[in-house]
Amino acid sequence: MSDATCEPAELVALMRAGDLAALERMSRCYGERLVQIGRRYCRTAEDADEAVQDTYVQAGKHLARFRGEGSVEGWLVRMVINACRQKARGRKNDASLHTTEAVLSDGREGPEALAGRGELAQALGEALLVLSADDRVLVILSDAEGWTGPEIAEKTGMTPGAVRTRLSRARRRLREALAADVAL
Repeated sequence: MSDATCEPAELVALMRAGDLAALERMSRCYGERLVQIGRRYCRTAEDADEAVQDTYVQAGKHLARFRGEGSVEGWLVRMVINACRQKARGRKNDASLHTTEAVLSDGREGPEALAGRGELAQALGEALLVLSADDRVLVILSDAEGWTGPEIAEKTGMTPGAVRTRLSRARRRLREALAADVAL
């Protein structure tokens, strides 16, 4: 595009004459810049594109009113920013974007369930202290980490049968310790 088509004085003359060719020139000369400004000030790319289109519509309506006190680009940029702000203001009053029904539960556990789980976790932690360090490792690897008996046997150097036996005994001691805690 030649600089002559983007010459501000020539563009202002077209605007003051109310010539709609000025809009086409504005689009070519400042379109990319206006889209960048719109994307910076609007919330979404779609809103930015709409703001730029709104700007061209408003500029078309007010071509003859351009006073020429500032640059054409500055005038258009200000219009895009205002269009973005207007869209943001309009959103806060858009009833379709706001829910009127309060959702008290989103499927997660409530405070009572969380407190109960916390108490259970504390009781389980205390019951684990009843076990020897080796048995505690076996229970944690199996029940908390999800390791299989053969995996535990391989990592600890025990036979799979020994892992099963020790896990069974350790779990029984845990149940007894938890039952005693609950009876208190």
